[in-house]
Amino acid sequence: MNILFSVHGYKPAWRIGGPVVSVSSLAETLVARGHQVTVFTTNSNLDQDLDVPTDRLINVDGVQVRYFSRQEPIKRLLPGVKYLSQSIGSLYTPEMPAALREIAPRVDLMHTHIPFVYPTLATARAAFRAGLPFFYHQRGVFDPERLKFRALKKQVYLTLFEKPILRRATTLIGLTEAERDSYAALGMTTSCRVIPNGIHLPGPADAAANTVLLQPLGLAADHVVVLFMGRLHPVKGADRLLEAFLPISARFPNARLVLAGPDEFGIETAFKSRAVDAGLVGRVIFPGMVSGALKSALLHRANLFCLPSDAEGFSMAILEALAHETAVLISPRCHFAAVQTAGAGLIVEPNAAALEQAMATLLGDAPRLRAMGQAGRDLVGAGYTWGTVAAQMVDAYEEGIARHRALLRGGPL
Repeated sequence: MNILFSVHGYKPAWRIGGPVVSVSSLAETLVARGHQVTVFTTNSNLDQDLDVPTDRLINVDGVQVRYFSRQEPIKRLLPGVKYLSQSIGSLYTPEMPAALREIAPRVDLMHTHIPFVYPTLATARAAFRAGLPFFYHQRGVFDPERLKFRALKKQVYLTLFEKPILRRATTLIGLTEAERDSYAALGMTTSCRVIPNGIHLPGPADAAANTVLLQPLGLAADHVVVLFMGRLHPVKGADRLLEAFLPISARFPNARLVLAGPDEFGIETAFKSRAVDAGLVGRVIFPGMVSGALKSALLHRANLFCLPSDAEGFSMAILEALAHETAVLISPRCHFAAVQTAGAGLIVEPNAAALEQAMATLLGDAPRLRAMGQAGRDLVGAGYTWGTVAAQMVDAYEEGIARHRALLRGGPL
């Protein structure tokens, strides 16, 4: 198949978070299985612009990628409005529609990966105009908790743009059953397939190399490490984790909390002040955005990964922690019940009291943490590798294409 992906950002735009990892991994796996994948994206790296060509296709690890220069006219007109400056923006890419029209005759389908951005709107219009099968990912964006954040803007955009696209799509893709429910809550009856994110299983830890990498963070061999890894965004719950860690730090003198991720909302300063006020300088660590070998070293080193999020699609960070044999502590809104069923971690409400109790239980039981880590590795190896996920996606494409062609012929669906 010749597949077009449209996404708001692509590697190396790591500051955007999990979707960049999951979309690029899916694209590369499909290419490895003999399909051709072209990615249309922007040069956005959250609050930065990537230093990449924006006038042609380039090869990125076997995938043909066209980065388009983004424009944010509203932000330019109102540069001092904090509400706008914190938003990822509409990612208006004026050169994309013409490129979509040009490539449409050469692809078998178009697949968008995030709502509320211009590339999704432009790609949907191009697919409908060309009569192509159109597939649509939401990646947790329609979670009811997320829709409460900047609710008015989202409701207007949903009504004017997203819902008409959803109704005409060939297939909606949900990462979890909760996403299927959130499509239904918007009134959608469009065909939907549930296909999770996947993971590449890492090799064994290189203890000596990891020690060198982690030395600048002040992590010693006898420290018990609690790791948060994700964007510092209000929905992710890092503030509640920090509050839960304050009493934990008194009970476990060797405990260290690592809050790793880009400071998307300018809240890291407040977190650091809270740690200083609590006398935890050096015990709450802020490495910023991490990637590559340092990221893997942190995941291997952590005794417990914690994501007390209010809303997730299907967190790549959780999958990465499980793959690195790290026990996890997550919220019900991460929509990953298999974690607890498989004995790979605990699921608790994302409030400081519940987090404190769960951390106290787990940090005091090292053998249990190690057993959870092994169970997590077994869990992702059995059902969440990219090979398994890509096969499910190809099946969804083939079924959707057949249904689309039957509809064009006027035959039974």
